[in-house]
Amino acid sequence: MNEPGNPLRTVPEPASVHLDLAAVLSHPLGLSIHDLDFVPDMLGEGYEHTTVSLGDDPDGETPGVPVVCTVIRHRPAGVDPGKFASRPALLFVHGMTDYFFQTHVAEHFTARGYAVYGIDLRKCGRSHRPGQTWHHVTSQSVYDEDLSVAVSLLGAGHPYVIPVGHSTGGLDVTMFVSRLHAASRRGDPARETLYRSVAAVVLNSPWLDLQFNALTNAVIRSVFPVVSRHAPTLPVPGGIDPTYGRTLHVSEFGEWDYDRRFKPLRPRSKQVSWLVGVAREIGRLQSGGFSTGVPTLLVCSDADGSGRSVDDGSGVKVPAPEAFRSDTVLKPSQMRRAARLVDPGCVVVTVPGAVHDVFLSREDARDAAFAAVDRFLAQVVASRGGAGAN
Repeated sequence: MNEPGNPLRTVPEPASVHLDLAAVLSHPLGLSIHDLDFVPDMLGEGYEHTTVSLGDDPDGETPGVPVVCTVIRHRPAGVDPGKFASRPALLFVHGMTDYFFQTHVAEHFTARGYAVYGIDLRKCGRSHRPGQTWHHVTSQSVYDEDLSVAVSLLGAGHPYVIPVGHSTGGLDVTMFVSRLHAASRRGDPARETLYRSVAAVVLNSPWLDLQFNALTNAVIRSVFPVVSRHAPTLPVPGGIDPTYGRTLHVSEFGEWDYDRRFKPLRPRSKQVSWLVGVAREIGRLQSGGFSTGVPTLLVCSDADGSGRSVDDGSGVKVPAPEAFRSDTVLKPSQMRRAARLVDPGCVVVTVPGAVHDVFLSREDARDAAFAAVDRFLAQVVASRGGAGAN
């Protein structure tokens, strides 16, 4: 995954299929993930991906160049395709300024009998195309299309699907499944078909509330929407602290080697229209009335931490010790309070010493996070009569 060995493609590879929301809703679960052409992935042996064209960008960037999503699959050599198809599918959905790279996570769950997939959402990671603003959408609900396509493909190819959403991806998964749930209750047959293929939801430190001080939150909710109407591309002021990235990547103080052009240490600047879209989606959740309606697990750290740096004794500024043992991006206390809004039966597991992505924590906290998710998934499989996970 080192950048020199994996240069970004200068000519994007062609999509293996065009499949947008309208096509999915006209024939849900009609096309299987196993019907698509996969190519070797940058993650190495056992990893491959397929690119799905979603059509024109609703935000109007790069006219004539379709937005795409990329579905990554971990299927080790020697795994029988038929047995692989009988496994439940886990679909990992990344957060802001992120992409699917966590091979240790894929291999952990593959060893436990799951079919592991990741998705790089439109304009993110492998799905970014020249001229596009990285990770930019003006409404988080746009990702319903990416997720509908992925769930339809995986639901057609596996017994059921369990989305695993991290950070902003946790918000997106929550609202996507909740909207499917509501539509199925209204008698929407296409969305009901998609919803029935979702067996459970796992949320890894989801972004469920604005984490700033009261004044900043008020500005985001009341002032930024007005600004966005007149200057939608205005950069969000203040910037984003790089401490979290510095605690993760091997080039600094972490243990993870990933492509910093897809996940830079200092997250890319965001436009005000993007933040307004996130705040609106959070506002919808906070207004109540949503529910995933399926078994739901929320895993997060026991504490939030600051992005402060300290002197290591030689004059070098390093992240403070708590940055390696806490969530320096969001506030876990907010996640726990909002869990009831995700679903009344949402199970919350607090992992002492975990960082923002619990699966990238130091080993003891990481093992605890894996154990919590393993227990939850085992219960889901058992409730399904033991189908899959073989």
